[in-house]
Amino acid sequence: MKKIAVIIAVVLMIAVSDLALTYNNFIKDSDYFIKNDFEITQNHHPEKIWDKVFFGNSVVISSYIEEQSQSEYINLGLDYGVVTDLWKMIEMRHINIGSELVIGLNYLTLYDEFETNPTYIWHKQPYVPYAYFERDRFYPLITDGFDKLLNGQNPLPFKYLPQEKHVYHGALSDSALDDTLKRYEEEFFNQPIEKFQNNLSALEKVIEYCNKNNIQVRAVWMPWNPKYEKPSLSNEVRAAAEQIFNRYGVEMLNLEDELPSEYFYDTGHLNYDVGSPRFTEILDKWL
Repeated sequence: MKKIAVIIAVVLMIAVSDLALTYNNFIKDSDYFIKNDFEITQNHHPEKIWDKVFFGNSVVISSYIEEQSQSEYINLGLDYGVVTDLWKMIEMRHINIGSELVIGLNYLTLYDEFETNPTYIWHKQPYVPYAYFERDRFYPLITDGFDKLLNGQNPLPFKYLPQEKHVYHGALSDSALDDTLKRYEEEFFNQPIEKFQNNLSALEKVIEYCNKNNIQVRAVWMPWNPKYEKPSLSNEVRAAAEQIFNRYGVEMLNLEDELPSEYFYDTGHLNYDVGSPRFTEILDKWL
């Protein structure tokens, strides 16, 4: 019986320690690791409750200038972010939203098979140790430090400073844009509506959570470069999402066709020098 009790105690200690590591923001607080977009957001906003949040993928990062906005929303744009990411953050208590949530949407924000960033903490399964989950970031730190120590050098690694989310300046050339659009068409733009169901379901869960917790939730359809035709399925995907919004009385703002092509870096990312200030101004008036 004593052996069993000891084993149970050890297992519990490991589980509690791993849980503490998962939620202690160790990597977020260290400049020795390359942070993902969620960790960068946490670093800029250490407060426990984020009162107003604007969520979306990289088009939100490059469109909404938090520092210029009068609306005081946190830019929770995530590279490769989809709505299931938002729901997991809420469900697993990685974020606490205070009073308002705006969801920035486009075709890819609702696509179930869109590539993700595997370092986002909500992708960690409970049975996976934190050190193993973060092995790709821990391993180089340890091995490089050990090599330096053997060579009589300072074992402290290089600091990654400053770390900010990626935004876009200027514009891609027409040929580069054509190549980008061709790749998107092959990978993303000709998919059946069935490949959007997980994110549509997550969208409904987010709205229900917000309604239950007195959080005002609204949605914005993000701008699209008018030089290029929108994906053929985009209207069907938008209609499916808007059915959910209409059912719950969620206010929507459609900015898909609002901005001219000179405001864009590519098909959906705005130029941070001219397009993003204009988008931020329009959004502020609506908010």
